[in-house]
Amino acid sequence: MKKTVIVIGVIAIVAVVGFACFKMFGNDGPVGPNLIDNRNPQGESGEVQNGLASTILIEPVSVENKIGNIDIENTYPVIKSFKNKDFENNINTKIAGNIADYRAEISHVVDDETPDTKLYRYITSYDRYNWGDYLTLVINQDYQTGGIRSNTWKDIYNINASTERIIYLADIFEPTTNYEEAIINVINENSKVEFIGGKGLEKLSTYQKFYIKDGKLIIYFDPSEVAGAKYGALEYEMPFTLGSDGFFKVD
Repeated sequence: MKKTVIVIGVIAIVAVVGFACFKMFGNDGPVGPNLIDNRNPQGESGEVQNGLASTILIEPVSVENKIGNIDIENTYPVIKSFKNKDFENNINTKIAGNIADYRAEISHVVDDETPDTKLYRYITSYDRYNWGDYLTLVINQDYQTGGIRSNTWKDIYNINASTERIIYLADIFEPTTNYEEAIINVINENSKVEFIGGKGLEKLSTYQKFYIKDGKLIIYFDPSEVAGAKYGALEYEMPFTLGSDGFFKVD
């Protein structure tokens, strides 16, 4: 009889706990942070890409403020799983800090005397790309301040997930490669844009923006950086091959 009572009691407890979990989480499982965990991502070609970059956990953070003629919708990434926490914190602080500065600027400019007809809008989103050990975070920026400033641009962070450090163009080519000349030649041969100065693209920025997507190198220029504003942002896909050693090969 005692065993029967115990069994019934256990069943009752399990039922109560189960019902509580169902009420709390629903039948789709627990609700938690929306982690973008690309442990087995696929490129556009459908080929599964493996590498350390795909194991890095990224949590999207959103900040919204819609009051009067202010429209702020910021979504940006926060890295969660690097071993080097100082490096991780530095990148997270830089990304969040840059966005917070623009939010603060809008709050400082807009006051009770600002005409309602002027819209102050600041929207951010981001894209994540993995390829082998290369992790790229592209922060898409759209910043409009009442007709005084209307800008769109990208902040790009390229990271070697193996060494846990920011990488630049020089880091993805073998030291003896004249990558700058090769890139400039490809752009000048294929672009129909009239570059500033009228002589074609002549040099790259010291910290030239780029990203790696599906194993392809994309060179990126912000609006008005190398050509007139009418052309907007410019992107050029390079015909270089990324070898198994992590370096792009220039033919």
